Amino acid sequence: MDKERSGERMKLGAFFHPTGNHVAAWLHPDAQIDAGTNFRHYAEITQTAERGKFDLMFVADAVATRDGKLEALSRWPQYMAYFDPLTLLPALAAVTTHIGLCATATTSYNEPYHIARKFASLDHISGGRAGWNVVTSSNVSEAFNFGRERHYEHDARYDRAIEFVEVVKGLWDSWDDDAFVRDRKSERYFDPVKLHYLNHKGKHFSVRGPLNVARPPQGHPALFQAGSSEIGREVAARFAGGVHTSARPCQRAGILPRPEGAHAKVRPSTGSAESNAGSQCDRRADP
Repeated sequence: MDKERSGERMKLGAFFHPTGNHVAAWLHPDAQIDAGTNFRHYAEITQTAERGKFDLMFVADAVATRDGKLEALSRWPQYMAYFDPLTLLPALAAVTTHIGLCATATTSYNEPYHIARKFASLDHISGGRAGWNVVTSSNVSEAFNFGRERHYEHDARYDRAIEFVEVVKGLWDSWDDDAFVRDRKSERYFDPVKLHYLNHKGKHFSVRGPLNVARPPQGHPALFQAGSSEIGREVAARFAGGVHTSARPCQRAGILPRPEGAHAKVRPSTGSAESNAGSQCDRRADP
């Protein structure tokens, strides 16, 4: 171990797949067979991770079902039916205290104002525990759900993503930390000098602002990025505090993460939370 890093601590994150990481996990007799749409299951495994001192839990997302032969897909239900993360995580915030709550949200088929508002709200509800995994959609069928006949080209997706994140971060700065005075005596709820209009006009987005949510407790919720292409690595270096990567070691992906950006993630099956708590640590991160 590098002597200069001997005092550092690894950050641990639990990656929860809806029906387990293994293709046949849901067939095990002790598995939570309806895991993708069972809130109590998510609450139990998140609380177990919190008791185990994990720093964060993470859920992936897509805005379409997987495409393929339905006969085959009917035997592999992973990511076919599961909760919207930004509906799920606020509910988990209410039954946890310390663990970070992170979710994927695509820049390809969302609008910056929506994402800024949702993650700011989650940050308030959780007391400053929200994290956004910034991705560009790779599932071509997502285009068909949003009025498009074809998917964005690879580099175009990332060009849009860069501007998207810049707009979101700007919207999070709509209000100063002390903007809301809430003073009954002076009949002043907020200081108008401390409200800022973004007035962004760019290649992909035109967003006036301001955000109609107070500045998040973290200022900016934690940002993660998933993608190992050359442009993906450039985007990660530009704004991400943590990187999900399938390359081993990280240097092979051209990424040298800061200590706080390195995560060892446990990927539990769909069995009971207590039995999954001792799952083998997989030191990879997903792309």
